[in-house]
Amino acid sequence: MAAAIDGAVVRAAARGRWDRILPILAPELEPALARPGRHGPCPLHGGQDGFRVFRDVAVTGGGICNTCGARPDGFALLMWLRDWNFHQAAEAVAGVLGLDPKAPVPILRPPRKAATTQPRTTVDARSALRRVWANSLPVDHPGAGVARRYLERRGICADLDPRVVRLHPRLAYYDSNLRCRGHYPALVSRFFSSHGTPIGVHRTYLEADGRKALVAQPKKMMVPIGSLTGGALRLFPAGPRLGIAEGLETALAVRMALGWPMWAATTAVLLERWMPPPGVVHVGIFADLDRSRRGQEAAAELAEQLRGHGLQVTVFLPDGPIPATAKGLDWADVFSRRRPCSTAA
Repeated sequence: MAAAIDGAVVRAAARGRWDRILPILAPELEPALARPGRHGPCPLHGGQDGFRVFRDVAVTGGGICNTCGARPDGFALLMWLRDWNFHQAAEAVAGVLGLDPKAPVPILRPPRKAATTQPRTTVDARSALRRVWANSLPVDHPGAGVARRYLERRGICADLDPRVVRLHPRLAYYDSNLRCRGHYPALVSRFFSSHGTPIGVHRTYLEADGRKALVAQPKKMMVPIGSLTGGALRLFPAGPRLGIAEGLETALAVRMALGWPMWAATTAVLLERWMPPPGVVHVGIFADLDRSRRGQEAAAELAEQLRGHGLQVTVFLPDGPIPATAKGLDWADVFSRRRPCSTAA
């Protein structure tokens, strides 16, 4: 009979490696891990600033939820996220570390698949993604007028691939306490991994008149079934030249105005960690101009990484100024002023 796992051995092996262990067992922690010590959405409760991992997360693996309190190390964090006991967490970590099963402390069985939040299992997450996509409509469908109205408000008239962007006519919206606050039409976009596999769905909740829904977080990513790092919304086929932007609307506006094949990373965190597919030679980064400088910093970080891989990179940044009532300015704002669309049904 195999011996029980020695938690002390696994703990010692994990120290200093938690920043590589946690993204594998809990992909939803990736945004927090990219900015240790800074507040952001809670992986369990949602919201905007209810969670952070510790600055020394690589060493300890710990984090703190404003609602549930601190989890001092990576084992406690995984037990909280996955409803695991310590043995299950230690076993999963041992599997990631590849501890030798012939050593004095062998792995009893392969680590469990990492569950995710709402729903709590990979199987449920996959089913939820399929269900949302199956119940959505192409944007040119007669019943998807709200999607066209939303895009046209941003000056966007680009044709959309129905395999990538669609409209869900009535999608449930959950608040940070996981309470359903109603059903809204939502623009839904497939998020692809760095290898080109669909792993998630990005949602933009809307009002019937085509404005963003009046909810705390009108833009949300569904629980993914793989790592988001390196991925994007693959809006148009890539060629030797490929453009990347943060937002869906920005990418579509650039496509319409300049003709670049465009992808969208959806967040600044994912933008600075994106990688283009093989065959791309020249990358255009269409950055957001933010008062906080977050968009500029993400573009600069990505540009440095891509140039390090031998790619030609051009960063395009709006000239400004940023409107007095806005947090930033993106290329959708710029191009919508030049070529406004007429509203369609």
